[in-house]
Amino acid sequence: MKLTKKELAFLDPTHTAKTLVLVYLCFSVPIVLLALFVALIRDGAIPGFTVLSALILNALLGFALLWIACKVYNWVAEKFGGVELALRDLPEEVDAE
Repeated sequence: MKLTKKELAFLDPTHTAKTLVLVYLCFSVPIVLLALFVALIRDGAIPGFTVLSALILNALLGFALLWIACKVYNWVAEKFGGVELALRDLPEEVDAE
């Protein structure tokens, strides 16, 4: 098995944060909605602004933190080296027909 070593030296902060925030929201939105549901049961009512602002802040904070994380990764990768990956070639797919 032949492996090729590659180094992940740079992450585009905007593109990476945009992509990862969508993955992040898949997991965080249900948690935010559960917290809002618990607040609804406890308090009896939740203003629509609270629900909307919680979801928007969740997305904006997620994007901002992921963008910062990419910038930090790029700085660390430049100074000390990035994550090393070992890649291998996969065999060609054979048509079953």
